[in-house]
Amino acid sequence: GAPLCAVAVSAGDRGFRGGPRPRLAGEVRGRGKQGFVVNVWASWCAPCRRELPMFQNLATNYEPRGIGVWFVSVDDAPDKPTALQILKESGIAPPTFWAAGDLEPFKRALNPRWPGMIPATFLFDASGKLRYFWGGPVYEEEIVPIVEGFLAGEPIDGEADFTLSPGKVLR
Repeated sequence: GAPLCAVAVSAGDRGFRGGPRPRLAGEVRGRGKQGFVVNVWASWCAPCRRELPMFQNLATNYEPRGIGVWFVSVDDAPDKPTALQILKESGIAPPTFWAAGDLEPFKRALNPRWPGMIPATFLFDASGKLRYFWGGPVYEEEIVPIVEGFLAGEPIDGEADFTLSPGKVLR
């Protein structure tokens, strides 16, 4: 996968971390982690909100084992207070991030094949290389085996894309 590189992440105000255009990869390096799970979500996305407690549970279980779990909101600026309230109510601990501005560079940086649907979840190694991508809602029983395999040193490299198929034209 593509390395995690320049990502437009901003708004250090009121709980979200970042600056005008920091490199999320810079956040990844130097933290003594083997890898990171990055969950992209929004306050208006019901499947995203349903996943938050599961991801918080993953963070609790995997942070001590070397896997960071980060949350990146793609909410528009007026919805930031709502997003922060949802994170607070879900018991989500920092760091949390907010993707600001043009989301195209953000999407390309996370996964060039990602069209931008949310929720979306990414597993990166410590160097910022994408190791696995879940394009849609994910359940604990789907993500845990991948993370466990990654921690065990298995060559994890793949994706589970849950976008709708175009279907058939019936004649």
